[in-house]
Amino acid sequence: MLSVVLIFAYQELVLKRLYPPHPNQQTESSASPSAATAQGSASAPATASIPQLIANSLVNATPATARDIEIESRLYDAIVTTQGGRLKSLRLKQYRETATPGSPWYQMVRDGPGARLPLGLVVNRGGTTLTDSGLIYTADAPSEIKANGVEPVTLVLTAKTRDGLEVTKRVTFGDSYVFNLDVTLDGAAGGVSQSGFSMSQSLATRGSGYRDIPELQADVQGKALTESEKQLEKASATASGVITYAGFGDRYFLSAYLPIDPRAGTLVMTYSADQAHARLLFDHATHLRTDAYFGPKQLNILEGVNPALSKAIDFGLLGVIALPLLRALQLFYHFLPNYGVAIILLTIVVRLATLPMSIKGQRSMMRMQRLQPQVERIREKFKNDQERLNREMVDLYKRNHVNPLGGCLPMAIQLPILYGLYEAFLNAFELRQAPFIGWIHDLSAPDCLTIPGMPAIPMTNLHGIPVLVILLAATSLLQQWLSPKQPDPNQQKMMMYMPVIFSLIFISLPAGLTLYYLSSNVLGILQQVFLNYEFRQTPPATA
Repeated sequence: MLSVVLIFAYQELVLKRLYPPHPNQQTESSASPSAATAQGSASAPATASIPQLIANSLVNATPATARDIEIESRLYDAIVTTQGGRLKSLRLKQYRETATPGSPWYQMVRDGPGARLPLGLVVNRGGTTLTDSGLIYTADAPSEIKANGVEPVTLVLTAKTRDGLEVTKRVTFGDSYVFNLDVTLDGAAGGVSQSGFSMSQSLATRGSGYRDIPELQADVQGKALTESEKQLEKASATASGVITYAGFGDRYFLSAYLPIDPRAGTLVMTYSADQAHARLLFDHATHLRTDAYFGPKQLNILEGVNPALSKAIDFGLLGVIALPLLRALQLFYHFLPNYGVAIILLTIVVRLATLPMSIKGQRSMMRMQRLQPQVERIREKFKNDQERLNREMVDLYKRNHVNPLGGCLPMAIQLPILYGLYEAFLNAFELRQAPFIGWIHDLSAPDCLTIPGMPAIPMTNLHGIPVLVILLAATSLLQQWLSPKQPDPNQQKMMMYMPVIFSLIFISLPAGLTLYYLSSNVLGILQQVFLNYEFRQTPPATA
């Protein structure tokens, strides 16, 4: 239980204070001088949202009217607007906004004042950075297009600016979460010093998921980058080199560009008008090609697109442990298609793997408990002779084959495994809206048996009874009662209270995590009962 406390304390007291969520920020970001040129006039005050973006846009040679084009496939329903040739809406048909019956499809495009919709173009000419947010493209495509898995659909968008720049965008839609964007600049393209792609998104927490905080995510020159709202508010950030991917992700979904040609460029990350902005800029490029991924942070899907995309899933410091545990969870689900059952099976496997270390540590603690009367007598007898006291203590431990650190070392070895499990369950997309039994419809949400008319649990929005949490508290208390007693009565009383107090923290944690620790507690109780029986059969300590 102490190890779990340490893990949670690190997450809550360190990480959450370094990178707290900001539901609504009205502060203008302070861009660093080094990023001012690349940022251009997009770092305008928060009050200049859409009109300012259009004012900084390329302008059509002749007036045109924008229209929407809908592309429907098995996986998504997309809407492209010819104003800016951008993705206006993208709803994923395989996923819902919430686990509530009838919930709408998950919307990937988070539009809002000051937002640069995905698939945007950025052009730097003569030191001035312009976007195509106000440029009206023309397209011969019908208003509705069906994209099937046999033949990809390519939407061709063309526009000519007032100063003679000809822009052609080709957006290819297929039966996957990856779109292809091909941009060609002709005509007066000779003055283009930089060109690239843009995307923006609010970094406010979208839902009620535990620590489900959007961030700007990228991989530049083989290094994974993460920029939070708090960091970007302080200063803009840039990174140069080969850009593998760049975009926005929260705990379960990712929107990102994956440049194809060119790949080496500069990623500029800024914050203004309550939006974080990502710009991928490439020097003297008049032909740009990139893939764009808009989909779930599901490990097998990400790796199928590009193995580097798996870095977008934050498994913490011990990802090397969390990743195999997540794969094991997927394996169990393959044979028994219920992630609650898969969690229980994984708990059993982890318990069996750590059983030798766990038993060794508990046996050492129980032998130490049995030696406490002798230890107290020696301390009282030689309280004025520290050297003799230490010698007698060592002799006592040797005669009884006890290592004072024997109970701590096995527990310390298990800590990385516990932390890896914590991160694996916390970040597993598979648990999102995954049902278990009865009232548990979403293992990624807090456990709650809803009772109509019941007031909310303090400091939560849960109107019901957290059944798993209550069972966790009861089993934790029982396990502590069965464990070796502390010599100090006050310390023993504190150890009895700690499991109950700590279990209250699980009220706001995902049900999948609660289920894991509950299952682990049950197995731990069985193990402790066996060890207690064994302990009663062994001869008493040698004085």
